[in-house]
Amino acid sequence: MKDLCLEAMNTALNLGVDYADIRIINQRDQMIVILDMSPKQINDEETVGFGIRVLKNGAWGFASASCVNKENINSIVKEAFQVAIASSRTKEGKGVILASEPAYQDYFKTPIEIDPFTVNMNDKIHLLLEINKKILNVKHIAKAFSRLRVTRRDQFFASTEGSMVETDIYTVSAGYTAVSVKGGDSQDRSFQDYPLNKGWEHIQSLNLLGNAERIAEEAVMKIDADFPKEGKKDLVLDPAHLSLTIHESVGHATELDRVLGYEANFAGRSFVTTEKKGNFRYGSEKGNFIADNTLPGGLATTGYDDEGVKCQRWDIIKDGIFVDYSSTREVAPLIGEKRSRGSARADGYYNMPINRIPNLYLMPSGDDTTPEDLISGVEDGILIEGRGSFSIDQMRLNFQFGGDAFFEIKNGKKDKMLRDVIYQSITPEFWGNLDAISGKDYWEPRGFRNCGKGEPMQVAQMTNGAPYARFRKINVLRGKS
Repeated sequence: MKDLCLEAMNTALNLGVDYADIRIINQRDQMIVILDMSPKQINDEETVGFGIRVLKNGAWGFASASCVNKENINSIVKEAFQVAIASSRTKEGKGVILASEPAYQDYFKTPIEIDPFTVNMNDKIHLLLEINKKILNVKHIAKAFSRLRVTRRDQFFASTEGSMVETDIYTVSAGYTAVSVKGGDSQDRSFQDYPLNKGWEHIQSLNLLGNAERIAEEAVMKIDADFPKEGKKDLVLDPAHLSLTIHESVGHATELDRVLGYEANFAGRSFVTTEKKGNFRYGSEKGNFIADNTLPGGLATTGYDDEGVKCQRWDIIKDGIFVDYSSTREVAPLIGEKRSRGSARADGYYNMPINRIPNLYLMPSGDDTTPEDLISGVEDGILIEGRGSFSIDQMRLNFQFGGDAFFEIKNGKKDKMLRDVIYQSITPEFWGNLDAISGKDYWEPRGFRNCGKGEPMQVAQMTNGAPYARFRKINVLRGKS
C-alpha cells in the first residue's frame, strides 16, 4: 500500500500539481439486527478502494476507484488532475489555499484488548436473541429490536508534502429498544447505543443482558405515566440525552465550513459568525466545551484526520465564552488561522473529506457533585434520560428536544415517571441557564455513528460526552395531546 501511495504522489508531481493526496482504505463492517426472535440483518462486508485529491490553480479535482493497483492509480491521478484544471476555470479569486501542516511518517491503531472480529458471529447473534427474549417476556411488550455493529477501517494516507500515515481504527456499538402496547397506545424505551473506538471489551462492559428487563418494564410504565404540566421548569439532563443537545446546538454550530456558508443550501448555516470569536457569551460560565480528538476511545480519535493533520485538543467554549471552531486545511485560512484543527473526515474512499464535528464534550465540575445533588436543588422539574426526537432551525438557534425517559422531580426528590415531554429554547439562552454540573465520576463519552452532512450525503462518527447537568426555567411542552 505504501508503494502504491508513493506511485500516486510521484505521478501527481510529474503532472505539475500544486498539492495532492491519496487515501487507500480497507474497511470491514459487521452489522446484526434482530427483530423479536428473528434475525433481520446479518452483514459482514469488506470494501477496498482509494480516493485522490489534486489541487491545481486554486481548485480541487477528485476521483476514486475500487480496484487498487498501479495502473488504475496512475489513471485516477490523471483524471483528478483534469477535474482540477476544469474546476479552476470557475474559481473565485485565488481559490483554495491550504493551511500548513508538517509532514508525518506514522502509524496509529485503536488500542483494543479483544479484536471484535475474533468473536464468533453465532455468539453475537445469541447475545441479541437473549436480550430480545428477556424483553418479550415482560407483559405488554409487543416488539423488541436489538442491534450490534463492529467496524475496522485501515487507511493509508500520503501527500505530495511528504506525509505517509497508516491509521487502523476499530469501532464497536450495541443497543436495543422495547416497544409496549396497551389500551390502544404504544411507547418505547431504549438501551441506547454507546459507541466507542475500542474492542469487544467495551461490549462486555455494558451489561446489555442485565438491563433488558428494566428497559422493558420502563417501556410499559411510560404508557400509564402522566403527561407533564406545561410551563417553565428546571431540568436535570443525563449524559446520553445531553450528547444530542451538545451535538446539534454546539457541535454543528461551531463547524467553520457551516459558518462560512458551505452548507447553506442543504443543512443550513450558523449564528456563531466569525466576529463572535473570542467575545460572544454562548452560555453560563459553568459551560466549558472541549474539542478533543485525542480522547481515549473517542469516535473521532483517529491519530490523524483525512487530510493528514495530527489530532488535537482545544477549547470551543471556555467559561461560557465562544473561543474557537472546528476546521479543515481549506477553511482555516479564510479566518486567518495558520493551521487546521484537524476536523476533515470522509465516510469512504469515494468521497472528499469535509469539515466534521470533533469529539466535543461538556467538562464535568471540579468537585464530587452527584446527580442526586442536582436533583435535590429542584423544587419543580423533570429528569430526562436518553435521546429522543429533536428539531433545530437552519441557524442552530431555535430548538426543541424530546428524550427517552422522563421522571418528575418534586421538592428535591425523583418522583413518578412522565411521558411525551419536550422542551424548547434558544441556544444561548438554554446554555445560559446552565447552573450546576456533576463531577467526573458521572461523565460519560456518549456519541454518534450516523451524523449526516454534505452533498452527496456523508456519515461521520464523533463522541459528544457530558456529565449530568441542571438547567433553570426551561420551557416544557407536551409532545402529545
